[in-house]
Amino acid sequence: MLKERRKNQPGFHDAQTVKLVLELGASFAGEEKLEPLLEKIVDHCQLLTNADGCTLYLKANEDFLSFSIVKNRSLNVSVSGMDVITASYPNVPMNPSFISAYAAINNKTVNIPDVYKSDEFDFTGPKKFDDLNGYRCVSMLVSPLTSLEREVVGVIQLVNAMDEETGEVISFENNHEFLVNSLGNYAAIAINNVWLAEKARKSTVLLKEANFDAIFSLAVAAEAKDDDTGDHVRRIQYYSSALARKIGMSDEEVEIISISSIMHDVGKISVPDSILRKPGKLTDEEFDIMKNHTHHGMKILPAKPFFKTARDIARNHHEKWDGSGYPDGLAGEGIPLAARVVAVADVFDALTSRRPYKEPWPFQKATDELIKCKGKHFDPSLVDAWVSLTEEGVIREIYDQWKK
Repeated sequence: MLKERRKNQPGFHDAQTVKLVLELGASFAGEEKLEPLLEKIVDHCQLLTNADGCTLYLKANEDFLSFSIVKNRSLNVSVSGMDVITASYPNVPMNPSFISAYAAINNKTVNIPDVYKSDEFDFTGPKKFDDLNGYRCVSMLVSPLTSLEREVVGVIQLVNAMDEETGEVISFENNHEFLVNSLGNYAAIAINNVWLAEKARKSTVLLKEANFDAIFSLAVAAEAKDDDTGDHVRRIQYYSSALARKIGMSDEEVEIISISSIMHDVGKISVPDSILRKPGKLTDEEFDIMKNHTHHGMKILPAKPFFKTARDIARNHHEKWDGSGYPDGLAGEGIPLAARVVAVADVFDALTSRRPYKEPWPFQKATDELIKCKGKHFDPSLVDAWVSLTEEGVIREIYDQWKK
């Protein structure tokens, strides 16, 4: 019997739920082969919604959606379209009378409480599946997999949300739509990345841009808990790139720091809003919680070579030259260079930005503070390079372009 979802489930902005989506989305970035990536996408969508079944279609062309993988727990089914296509798992013509095609054509999520009571779409396919497998499809949630450029690369079709306590079939709640849509964005980016790689890496530039889009979307999602959404990570990116270039890093090294620096605070998704937005000084206990964002940031990012510098930065950008920083009390050149670079950029931006507990500092006062902390908080050579960039007008140009 169909039972409505309990109303006391986590909401759209529940920190732990958003953190889980970030972690699951980040896990896609490390996949290099399509089949294991699609299996992971299906598994994660089922995890977030507690759906009994999940089918993923890829948009092969403008004529049809290509069946790619299906999993169903109660039927103990796990079938990939790369192995076999049977009457049970057909491709879907791009006809809006079919729910998956409608979702792809209109880039729109559709939530159906009961397939057999709906006359909105042609459910011949699901009903035929039911007849062939002795199944009963009730609730259905269909969501497009959409890239940052609003390109639909596929469709995820979830069936029969299950009540975690009773095991009864229930309807998909609105929060499931939010979660699946969010995860679908990361999935679409990852699928595009794999497609680019499988085309013999014909364009290294396009691949790097796709990876950057994935990283930037994660960074903005983390920064969404602040009021300075997006602009903060852009300023850190450009400050860090300019400083890395000034100290003689190669173009490749500068690009790595440029991309990786925007992930420096992704771990803040684990910090409660009551602490992030507190208008006064944090208590010792609250500050201990805040400091954990460095550990969570490193855990969220995949342990893949592409993310090595990003992980170094996320964990170590609050270390200090004199060893008094956190989380590990590293000192001097024991702190990864990329983290030392971002530390200077991050503190300058924090000083010159409005926060719940302070007004923004004037540009020159913030610069003087960096000089004051030379050899204590910061690598002396980096402060000298920063001062040179300031005298050249580079820092001021970035500051003026991206200040709020």
